[in-house]
Amino acid sequence: MILAIYDLSGIQKFIFSTNKLKEIIGASAVVNNALFKKVPEMCGDTNNTWREKKFFFSSDDKKKIVYIGGGNALLMFDTESTYSAFTRELTEKVFLQSGGAIRIFSACVELDETKNLSENQKKLMDKLDLAKKSGGSTLPSLCLPITAYDNNNFEPLVIREVNGKERYASASKFAKLIGVSASNDIFKDIIFSDKISFATKFDKSRKTETKNYVSIIHIDGNTMGIMIRNFVQSLDGVNIFTALDEMRKLSVKIGELYKNVLKLTVKDIYDGTEGEILFRPVVADGDDITVILESTKAFEFTEKFMGYLKESKLNLNSDKVFSPTAAAGIAFVGLKFPFSTAYDIAEQCCKNAKKETLKRTDGNAKSSMDFQVCYSNIAGTVSEYRKDNYTVNNATLIRRPYIFDDIIPYSYAEFKEMCDEINLGIKNRMIARSKLKGLRNEYGVSVLNANNYGKYIHAHADKEERIISKKLSVPFNSKNEAIFFDYLDVMDIAWKGEEG
Repeated sequence: MILAIYDLSGIQKFIFSTNKLKEIIGASAVVNNALFKKVPEMCGDTNNTWREKKFFFSSDDKKKIVYIGGGNALLMFDTESTYSAFTRELTEKVFLQSGGAIRIFSACVELDETKNLSENQKKLMDKLDLAKKSGGSTLPSLCLPITAYDNNNFEPLVIREVNGKERYASASKFAKLIGVSASNDIFKDIIFSDKISFATKFDKSRKTETKNYVSIIHIDGNTMGIMIRNFVQSLDGVNIFTALDEMRKLSVKIGELYKNVLKLTVKDIYDGTEGEILFRPVVADGDDITVILESTKAFEFTEKFMGYLKESKLNLNSDKVFSPTAAAGIAFVGLKFPFSTAYDIAEQCCKNAKKETLKRTDGNAKSSMDFQVCYSNIAGTVSEYRKDNYTVNNATLIRRPYIFDDIIPYSYAEFKEMCDEINLGIKNRMIARSKLKGLRNEYGVSVLNANNYGKYIHAHADKEERIISKKLSVPFNSKNEAIFFDYLDVMDIAWKGEEG
C-alpha cells in the first residue's frame, strides 16, 4: 500500500495577480476545485462524501482519500503504478484548469504497518519537501522570446473565442473567467440568508473618500502545526488505519470549525441586510482564511471573528480539547492598488502579529491583529517600511499588533476604547478632525513637534473639548510609543468619518 500527499503551489500568486474582483472570484473557484472537486471525482466519490465515512482500505480498493484540507490532500493507493497514473492525470487536469499557473507537488512512500503514523508521515513529508525544492517554474513558455504578454502576471498571451469573438489574454486569465461560473457553490455554506449575495464589485458605491478603500484580511491559525504533530504522536500504538481515520476526523473538524466561525462573523455583521454585501471570501481552507470587504468594517470583522473563535473548541478526543487562536493581518488599500501586493502585505502583517504577540506574552499563543495602510506602493518588506516611515527620533509611531486579551498590555480592547472615544468626540464635535490630522502630521516630524502640538490642542480647547484634548496633550507613553498614531493612521479609512 502507498501513502501519498499532494500539495498545491502558486495559489496566492494565481488568485491575486489581477485587480479585477471577477477574476479573483474565478481563481478562488479554480483553486478550490483543484483538490476538493477533482480528487473526489477521480476517486469515484462524485458526491464528495468522504468526510462522513470511516477510513478503511480493503484488498479491493485501488485509491482512497484520507483527507483534503490546508492546501493538500492525503491519499492511499494499492500500488505505486496506481499512484503514478493518478498523479499524471491530476497534474494534467489542474494544469489545464488553471492555465498552467498552479502546480501540484506530490510524494509517496510505501506504508510501513510496523511503524506508527508519525514515522510514516515524517518520511512522506521529507520526500514532499525535497520534491518542492527541486521543482521548477509553474508557468509554460516563459523562457521563449514572446513579446505579447499579460501586464499583470507576465504570462504569454493566447487567443480564445469568447461569445463569438476572438480575445487575447493569458491562459490563466481565461481559466479564471471560466471558474467564475463555479464560484457560487464554493462558499454557499457561509451565506446565512438567501436574501444576500457576495460582492462582485467594490467600486459601484463609491461616493466619498472613505469608500475608495477596501481591506484584505488574511487570518491564519496559531500553533496548528504543533497541535497536529502532537495529535499524530499521541496516536502511537494505535492501528495505522485507525490513526488515519483519526487524522481524517481532525481535518474535517478543523475545516468545519473555521468555516462556522466565518459564517457566524458574516451573519453578525450583515444580518438584516438584503442584496449584495460588500464582502467576498477568497480562501477558506482549514485555518487559512482570506477575505475582501469594505474598509469601514475591517476592525469589526476581525474582532467578531476572534470572539467567535475564542468560544470555539476543537475536541481532539474524549479527554483532550484544543482552544484555537489565530493571527490576522489587514491591508487597507485603494481600489486601484495591486491586489497581489495587498495580499502579500496582509500576510506579512499576519506573520508579524504572530511573532510580536509571542514576544509580548512570553511565548503564549494568543489571537492578535496587525494592520497596514497602503496609500502608495510599499517598497521592500513591511518591517523595512515601518523602520523608515514609522520611527522618529528614538520613538516608534505604532503600537500594533493588538492582542485579543483584555487584561494585558497592547490589548485590542484598549485600542478599541481609544478609537471609540475619539470617534464619539468627532461626532459630538468635541474635537475637530483637522486638529487630529494636524497631530498625525506632527507625529511624523519629531517627538518635540508632536508634544508641542498636543499641548496646543489642549490649550485652545473649549470646556467641552478638554476631556479629549487633555489626553491628546500627551502624545507618547513612557516607552516612547505614540499613543494615538495607530488610530490617526486609519482615521479616514477604517471609520465613516461623519461629524455630528
